[in-house]
Amino acid sequence: MLGNLILALDKELAPSTLSEISKYIRRVKIGYPLILENFSYLDDVIKIHWDEIIFDLKLADIDNTMVLIVSKLLNYGDSFISHSFIGVEGALDKLSEFLKQNNKNLYLVLSMSHKGWNDSFYPYLRGVANKVDAKGFVVGATKPNMIRIVRNDFKDKIIISPGIGAQGANIGDAICNGADYEIVGRTIYEAKDPIEQAKMLSHMQEVRIDECKGAENRQK
Repeated sequence: MLGNLILALDKELAPSTLSEISKYIRRVKIGYPLILENFSYLDDVIKIHWDEIIFDLKLADIDNTMVLIVSKLLNYGDSFISHSFIGVEGALDKLSEFLKQNNKNLYLVLSMSHKGWNDSFYPYLRGVANKVDAKGFVVGATKPNMIRIVRNDFKDKIIISPGIGAQGANIGDAICNGADYEIVGRTIYEAKDPIEQAKMLSHMQEVRIDECKGAENRQK
């Protein structure tokens, strides 16, 4: 069974290795490190036909600049991640419109996974999110309470959660708190056997989700 995992691919893996990983993880997130290291490697990535390719650019600029950036990657991906603190008018409004015109999706960052992120700004970010028809939101897996809050505020949106493994969050916990997908990077691509690691994490996530669902059913 395929788990609800997203591979954060920040460095190159052999195309054959990536193809095998895709048997267990059907979505991939690509950030600046990989794009800047070898742009042509994206051709190998898209040959695998993932369910979703997400470009994690954490866009934070005026509308014209962001549109110019994503236009260079439209042929390679399905979705793009932007910060939400930049606001709507003159920024996210035009970016969202451009992506929709090109049948692409937008994710907004509502809470990052590192300790320095200040969640006291969430009421403002929520207001921005309510004005932009994004596919979903990024909420750190290290912030289970924030995942629950965002899920309560946006019941029909997709929540993707980074921070599994290297940043300290346990596999499956973000899903149990309301996320739809968990993002794993270094734990897989720095492993001695990335394929086996991906397979193991997919199984561990499935077991953890079954545990929390069982606990919920017993409480009802």
